[in-house]
Amino acid sequence: MSRPSPSAPNIPRLIEQLSSADAPTAAAAVEREARAAARLDRNALRLAQSGAVPAIVRALQSPDEHAAKDAAAVLAGVARVAPDLVVETAGSALVAALTSWGDGDVAANVTMAFKELAQRKPSSVAAEPGALQALASALRSANDGTIYNAAAALGWCASASSSVTRRVASTPGTLAALCAVVTSDRAPHVISSAVCALMEIHRVGGGDAAVRIVSTPGAADALTQILQSGELSLARAAADVLGDAARAGPEHARAAATPAALTALASAAGRDGLLVNCIAALDIISAASQQLALRVADAPGAEAALLAALTGSDAYAGTNAARAFCCIAGADIGRVARLVSATPAVLLALSSQLQSKEAFLVEGSMPAGEAGTPHRTLVAGLLDLPGAPLQALAAALRSADNDLAVWAGVVLSALVGVSAAQAQRVLSAPDLMQAVIAATSHPDQLAVGNALGIVRIAAQKFDGGYATRLACAPGALQLLVRTLGSAEDLAAANAAMILAYACRADAGLAQRVAAVPGALRALAGQLSRGEGDAAPAAASALLCVATDGSSPRPEVLRRLAAEEGVLPALAAAVQRGGVTGPNSLCLLSAAVLVGEEQLVRLVSGAEGVIPALVSAMRTIADEATALYAARALEQIAATSPQDLGRSVLDAGAAEAAVQAMARGSDQVVSGLLQAMLAVDAAKVAAVLAAALPPPYTAATIRARTALASAPLSLGPVAVKALAHAAEAAATLRARAAVLEALASAAAVEVDAARPRACAGCGLQGNTAGAGRLRPCAGCSGKGPAGCVLYCGADCQRAHWRAHKAYCKRAAAAAAAAERSAPGGGAA
Repeated sequence: MSRPSPSAPNIPRLIEQLSSADAPTAAAAVEREARAAARLDRNALRLAQSGAVPAIVRALQSPDEHAAKDAAAVLAGVARVAPDLVVETAGSALVAALTSWGDGDVAANVTMAFKELAQRKPSSVAAEPGALQALASALRSANDGTIYNAAAALGWCASASSSVTRRVASTPGTLAALCAVVTSDRAPHVISSAVCALMEIHRVGGGDAAVRIVSTPGAADALTQILQSGELSLARAAADVLGDAARAGPEHARAAATPAALTALASAAGRDGLLVNCIAALDIISAASQQLALRVADAPGAEAALLAALTGSDAYAGTNAARAFCCIAGADIGRVARLVSATPAVLLALSSQLQSKEAFLVEGSMPAGEAGTPHRTLVAGLLDLPGAPLQALAAALRSADNDLAVWAGVVLSALVGVSAAQAQRVLSAPDLMQAVIAATSHPDQLAVGNALGIVRIAAQKFDGGYATRLACAPGALQLLVRTLGSAEDLAAANAAMILAYACRADAGLAQRVAAVPGALRALAGQLSRGEGDAAPAAASALLCVATDGSSPRPEVLRRLAAEEGVLPALAAAVQRGGVTGPNSLCLLSAAVLVGEEQLVRLVSGAEGVIPALVSAMRTIADEATALYAARALEQIAATSPQDLGRSVLDAGAAEAAVQAMARGSDQVVSGLLQAMLAVDAAKVAAVLAAALPPPYTAATIRARTALASAPLSLGPVAVKALAHAAEAAATLRARAAVLEALASAAAVEVDAARPRACAGCGLQGNTAGAGRLRPCAGCSGKGPAGCVLYCGADCQRAHWRAHKAYCKRAAAAAAAAERSAPGGGAA
């Protein structure tokens, strides 16, 4: 058996000394052990294993400051080797000591113990009640050591997990105190500790933590100071804090974008290792709003920093700078255009980005204004720059990378919109049209829409032949028809407009489009959506397929009328009005005016067509457009007066004609009235007579002329008699309307004025012995007498003979009113 080392202390004696009632004895023992634990970990481990820690905790709780200071130092040493033991035995005592001693050496040693514990058991420190708040308060100490240790402890706690980080960041006063330390005149190592803690909170907490930091009073100054510091990694982290906060929303971006912070970002971007982070932050802030984009542009040094990044060798910094310029251009495109004109290297950089296979580079390569259209200065010389930007974009259009294909389409669309010469140059480039056709099969429908937009813009602004060239390319027509069914509004709209431009000038192509299975039905489906750009584009395409603008294509119209769902979709579009209405009306009218009885019957028999034509006459103020509807109705009525004519008349065509008269549309109504008179002269005369009573309008004069003309040929006396009759009828209708309103209100008044009593026995509802009063089911509240009540079946049967006549009439009147109401099912 080995003999114990003569230097090994007597542990029981040590514990006895630590627990001695003699304060000097206990203090001396604690001081001795504090020195020993600070020198060697094995001494601290000996104390942990000996059972002396509880006695040291008692010394920490001593009112003797010297003893408490040394006890805290001992616990800091033991925490290095046995953190679990210290947390369990001394956690609450350390919190109490830090709270009670506040400043001085005791607090410095307690925070040192917390620092050692947090480095090894951060979650345990964060879970100790009051520990985080005590450490936050310690950051405001006058003692540098206390602040240094407290900041380090909080930083270590924040490293534990995102949930612990949130607790640290949300502890009242923590972030504000750390920011205050950063901007203070403390020793450099103290400031560095606070900076590290802030950056650790952001590193683990991400965007949420960044928002909390930036929203803290004094944070902008703190982050600005960190950006200006010599610590490269910390300055990068500060830039990331500003960028992450700005990404969370405009209000947070405004908090991040202080003039000092923007100037610091611009300045720091010129230092090695900070370019990417600082330019990224400027990009994100610029993207938050147009006001912030201009604030970035106005910041001292920001434009120079962005230009240097754009024309530099770092691809990521370059595209972030280009994106920032995109945002600035959205607020002031002229400013960016002037900058580009003054800096030729910018276009070279943009060209290089266009030729990249990285989607984010292509996206940032073309600064655009608020409407999404690049300024002429930005694209005027782009295609003449070194390399092959156009070929690169054509290849990108085919890319399997969704973003790359989408942005290639955007840039090419911008290029073709500059001038007719440039559109010709772009669309004549080798493989460009083939690339557009290939892109039509892209799985990303936005990429499809942007690719087709290249041709649509050129055809719309300069020459419809581009659309014909695309539609006639091998295999393209089927792809365009397939795109008509796209759920992406832009893709369907561009495909429809390309077909419209192409078919307008090529009758053969129009017939081919109509013959493609599902083409007409797909256009009708987009028309039925009634919103976005695809609906009006579909209406234009259908019109251009079926007519050449001045004359119909009968064979196409027959096919169109026979296609399921097309005619009802056109009728619904006419009823909705808006941008789809006129073209839909013209198409329906064209089909009718071909004059083929079978086609007329097919069109007029489709759901909603005749009501839609009548509605157009009532609502469309443009006489030329209303004339289409009137001529179509006239043709339908003339084709078969006894059945189709009756349908037109019953749909209100005569009344619509009178309304058109009031707008002065003689040309619209003359032929239609003649057709209506052939159907039922008496009914038309009655409708015309309704325009005769005062007040006299233009319609009055035209109605008198129509009544006096053939085939009615009524003399002045007859017309005068009709006028008197119409005036009397109008008066009677007005009186009847008043009486009906009175009768409708009578039921409520009767119910309110009379007591609730049984109509059979007279017992009132509140009379003893009266049962629950229930209304008669036949006339319940439907007649002018209000609700007729009974207390039971016996009373109702006894009273039926007296009530029968009223009950049946009230129920019949209510049913008739319901049928005649709008949507009530009246024939």
